[in-house]
Amino acid sequence: MKNNQFLYKLFVIFAFLPFAGYGQYVINFKITGKITDATTNDPIQATVIFQTLPDISEVYIDESNDSTGIYAIGLHARNRYLVEVSAPFYKPEIDTIRVDANLDSINFKLLSVKPGNVLRLQRIYFAQGDFRIQQNSYAELNELLMLMDRYPAMVIRLEGHTDRLGGRQANLILSQNRVDEIKKYLMRHGVNEKRIKTQAFGGNRPISTENSEESRRLNRRVEVRILSI
Repeated sequence: MKNNQFLYKLFVIFAFLPFAGYGQYVINFKITGKITDATTNDPIQATVIFQTLPDISEVYIDESNDSTGIYAIGLHARNRYLVEVSAPFYKPEIDTIRVDANLDSINFKLLSVKPGNVLRLQRIYFAQGDFRIQQNSYAELNELLMLMDRYPAMVIRLEGHTDRLGGRQANLILSQNRVDEIKKYLMRHGVNEKRIKTQAFGGNRPISTENSEESRRLNRRVEVRILSI
């Protein structure tokens, strides 16, 4: 495990080294925060990368403390950044963050990746009753692509769920069509079909049984079950 973590850190650092602006710019302020396991809240040693947008002219890298999960990354200017937080055997988090005068701390929670775990794709969007992936879903899908690229033996099952409006059979078909679309997206970007299983549940496994739009929104989801890694 320690060897894997060491090699992973080298990969992250040297992948970004040619572009790194760290040390070439005056550090005017720091962003701090804590990185923890989303399930256990235990601290995680993770790599944090801030890249200026839109041109990625500056790249800043730090690593959180393994016993506290705390990181502190120095930045040259308040700007819009593409932020990546990654650690071995965790799903990476990638987001666009505007760092302004009111922001001095950002915390991150990472989802553990091991056989049997289920990762809920929080930012996958479909129009109601439609199976076509909306464009604002691509960032989440690209995080999944990154994860599968880092673990080339990983096999997953995409599990589709709908709310309970509409007929049972129609919801099963809709949830199957949605996971099929995600599977196609992953395959178009190089993931072997044999690594992606699918299963549709329709509205049979709701998270919430309340009769509200918020409840229905929670129930409309796609989850990734890790079968092997």
